[in-house]
Amino acid sequence: MDWNTLTIGEALRATAGRFPARTALTGLGSTLSFAELDRAADELAHGLASLGVTRGDQVALWMTNCPSWVVCWMACARAGAVLVPINTRFKPDEVEYILRQSDARVLIAMDRFWDIDFAGMIATLVPELAQSAPGALQASRLPQLRSVVLWESVPMPGATHLTALRAEGARRIAAGATLAPADPGDPVIIVYTSGTTGHPKGAMHSHIVMRNAANVARVMRIGPDDVILGHMPFYHVAGAFTEVIPMVLLGCTLVTLAQWIPDEALETIERERVTIFGGIPTHFIDCIDAIRRRPRDVSSLRSAWIGGAPVTPDVAMAARQELGLQALQAVYGMTETTAATVFSEFDAPLDILCDNKGRPIGEFEVAVCDPASGAPLAAGETGEVRVRGHLVMLGYYRNPAATAEAITADGWFRTGDLGVFDAAGYLKITGRLKEMFIVGGSNAYPAEIERLLQGMAQIRQAVVVGVPDRRLGEVGFAFVQLHEGEQLGEQQMREHCRARMADYKVPRHLRFVDDFPRTSTGKIQRFVLQQQARDELAGAP
Repeated sequence: MDWNTLTIGEALRATAGRFPARTALTGLGSTLSFAELDRAADELAHGLASLGVTRGDQVALWMTNCPSWVVCWMACARAGAVLVPINTRFKPDEVEYILRQSDARVLIAMDRFWDIDFAGMIATLVPELAQSAPGALQASRLPQLRSVVLWESVPMPGATHLTALRAEGARRIAAGATLAPADPGDPVIIVYTSGTTGHPKGAMHSHIVMRNAANVARVMRIGPDDVILGHMPFYHVAGAFTEVIPMVLLGCTLVTLAQWIPDEALETIERERVTIFGGIPTHFIDCIDAIRRRPRDVSSLRSAWIGGAPVTPDVAMAARQELGLQALQAVYGMTETTAATVFSEFDAPLDILCDNKGRPIGEFEVAVCDPASGAPLAAGETGEVRVRGHLVMLGYYRNPAATAEAITADGWFRTGDLGVFDAAGYLKITGRLKEMFIVGGSNAYPAEIERLLQGMAQIRQAVVVGVPDRRLGEVGFAFVQLHEGEQLGEQQMREHCRARMADYKVPRHLRFVDDFPRTSTGKIQRFVLQQQARDELAGAP
């Protein structure tokens, strides 16, 4: 397959030709075959053209996981437009920033979901909508925005809806209308980073994301007969690139989940005979707890990836046992590197998984470098992980300064992650450059300490952050979540740590918590915990 010439729209067309009647998507009461998905993408692409969307225009999508989400992306890809997915938990100010910064020409959105009034928020953002016709919107706060499209036909003056757009597109196709071809090197999606330190940045990716998705499918042994659980938010790279694109490329079925509810996820796996799963450790912990409370038949599951946070031995072993997985594969990647950079092998020993190790999965370069000089380091030496090749983003949209800071002149992307290669070529991520703290001159890595803490039977999850200390410069502050009904004393925890690691790594401060502050994708917000720890110590007598 020539990844330099293939577009996502062409890949979908080819798959629909091979498996026209096979189920491509299901969710929220809707099911589409590949032939139906292909036709829907065509019709909506022409419908967007009726609103003035042309190649290179941005189309924002504020919608939960469902078949319509995928139809919208496929329509954009076929029209040469750029999808800008928006976090469904964002509030108006956050959405306004994304719409303005991305130069979005069209906003496609839900009207109401989770008892959230999305239409009401849109009306607040663009009060001019009620006096406008679709395609002719002139919004003072969003000068590039021309149209608002809802997923349902509901009363909202000035907006149109997906069914009407598809009908218009079908009329244009019947009349012989054509679209300018998309280019494989053009941006096809802009995924915004979490924005934990300032405004989010929009990472641009081209159609070549399919190349890395194919590598993910290869190492997970995904084929056309597989059924993928689509629960990772599609506005995130994990959902878009490891769930949606493999379906398009290979012809497997994608079962979409609109929200993460562990019992519903397990029931869906049982009902739909899901074979492929993936997520952050929290998803696995949730499923382990839920299936122990009430067993479900998840024997269809074969392979799963786990990433986004350190994988501890207790979670890995329980996940494999309770979910009956043939393979549980550790993955490391970023928004800017197409979601997956290294994977542990399908049949890797458990110790490889539990050590969070993996090997590069494609034809690109991964190096561990001195953070200051950029000089490559030898196996066994810890440094910044850098990546170069097809999986690296095109850059941050309308942010050349941030792009230049992130990507070196010779094409290396600075991940900001600390890692080390071993003699066998496995990469282990040891933490973030910014998360590492220095205790009396010695480097301490939160991931290592958290791994040891979570080895205690009483602890469900732990997060360690560095806080200032008058004598040592910095010390560790541990936030600990216990399993239900468990008890653990501070002295007991410290004695456990002192017996197993150097004294400077042992957390000096401890707080027990019921849960952690999280992003909408379930990732723990370390920066929030770090501020809480600093505030707590600042107020201590």
